[in-house]
Amino acid sequence: MIQFPPRLPGARPFDVIGLGGVALDRIVRTQHPPIPGRKLRVERWITQAGGRAATAVVTVARLGYRARFLGGVGDDMEGRECLSRLGREGIPTDGVAIRAGGFTQRAFILVDRRSGERTILWSRGDEVMLAPEEIDPSAVASGRILHTDAQAPRAAAAAARIAMEAGMPVLADIESVRDGLEELLPRVDFLLASEEFPESATGSPDLDAAMRILEDRTGGGGIVVTLGSGGAAAWTDGRMERFPAYAIDPVDTTGAGDVFHGAFAVACLRGLDLRDAIDFSNAVAAMKCLALGAQDGIPRCLEEVEAFRRRTPHRRPTAR
Repeated sequence: MIQFPPRLPGARPFDVIGLGGVALDRIVRTQHPPIPGRKLRVERWITQAGGRAATAVVTVARLGYRARFLGGVGDDMEGRECLSRLGREGIPTDGVAIRAGGFTQRAFILVDRRSGERTILWSRGDEVMLAPEEIDPSAVASGRILHTDAQAPRAAAAAARIAMEAGMPVLADIESVRDGLEELLPRVDFLLASEEFPESATGSPDLDAAMRILEDRTGGGGIVVTLGSGGAAAWTDGRMERFPAYAIDPVDTTGAGDVFHGAFAVACLRGLDLRDAIDFSNAVAAMKCLALGAQDGIPRCLEEVEAFRRRTPHRRPTAR
């Protein structure tokens, strides 16, 4: 396992640079999942910012650290609203490319009131994503940690190379296999993967075996896999270890993994050991799930998180 907490460069203008997607989410809560051919009454409808990398850096900013977002939007209403919402969180938007005629990422999210689970209908224009040649070395190197959601793997790989040269650890949130991923993985210090990614990337349905393969592909990088209500798993000291989630009744699970990743970056900045870092990240993600949408429930200070950890029990481990 790679050194944890990671060695960080000294003071820079930003603590975390987030590279990837930002979205405008329209979230509706319903009494039950849709049934084909039936009408379904909406209980609540809200509009909120989302996007994987953007939600991660909002988490960083809410918890008291300096974050910068690099990505792209269209010059449409959704793009303007995304920039406005990032600005309200104190996150500079000067590294965001605005594409004339571009189609900003957006989503309609159906949330089941009973379980808090969600169905996401989303789209974006590929033109809004940054290309490798658009990655600004000075913007990447203005931080101490690079976090990318790898939506454009080749651009993420270019940024990761710059980060490595600047002495920055690279955190990569990867949920699916995309062209160019083979360029990024060897430059990743900590792979933060969705539950589905290890099998889809390696072909192995056994999580333990898949994590061994991914460790090789990252050149010995750390592997953490988020497992929803099952908490998280990490490859530590040549074996897999599981970390239970907190016992809550979720309102909405949208963005929980993204928040976990932002919290993990904060844990690196705080110098927590790996087990404490994962438990801290599980706590922040659980708190997010107590409100509707990807970002409204993100806590606004570290003290809130530590109080939640003291008073909230963990779920009992279950066989998976």
